[in-house]
Amino acid sequence: MEDFGALVSVWKELRSNVYLLGLSGVAGACIRVLFAPEGQMKRRMVQGLGGAVAAVFLGGPLAHIINIISDSGAYAFLASGFLMGNGGELAIRAMQDRFFGRSDQSNNNGIKSS
Repeated sequence: MEDFGALVSVWKELRSNVYLLGLSGVAGACIRVLFAPEGQMKRRMVQGLGGAVAAVFLGGPLAHIINIISDSGAYAFLASGFLMGNGGELAIRAMQDRFFGRSDQSNNNGIKSS
């Protein structure tokens, strides 16, 4: 019976960590919205969703590495979720640009081509 109690506590901790990763991943993707506006709302929604998904699935391993190095607990999950959300949004945008072409109203991350 003691194993069942341990399993319940692991599940509760995992669920809260996933919430932290998702929330900070959305925040990371939203920061990209401020610095790199997108002309098409459909593309922006896919990019934001991709950033949040990247944060949830890729942020966990990075959070554990950060937590081992700094022993910061929940802050490690917030930091890794933010980084993975921001990076995941950028990766989705790069894939969209490669496969579907650049959107005409995109500012190309602030880089102007000559």
